[in-house]
Amino acid sequence: MIRKFSIPFLAFLQASGFVVYLILISFFFNFVTPTFSKPVSEFYAPIVMLLLFVISAVISAVMILGRAGVLFWDKKYREAFTLVGWTVAWGLIYFALFIFILFLS
Repeated sequence: MIRKFSIPFLAFLQASGFVVYLILISFFFNFVTPTFSKPVSEFYAPIVMLLLFVISAVISAVMILGRAGVLFWDKKYREAFTLVGWTVAWGLIYFALFIFILFLS
């Protein structure tokens, strides 16, 4: 049974999941950066970063636009664009929150 969430709450879940994903990528960069400072990794570092960029773009698109795409496909245009708008709004709220935390520290 699929639960029916309201569009603002679904957008909140999408934006929150995306923020968690970005935090995981940030931890990955903190772990990998010292490894890429070695001369041996001059060849592999750009390959790993470009692969991560492409994979991250696909994951981000699916997380943000996946459900909206399904709604659009079902000809529920208003709901699809409303979901994207709410997701962007929640993303801006998270952005403002992180900027506020950055300025506090």
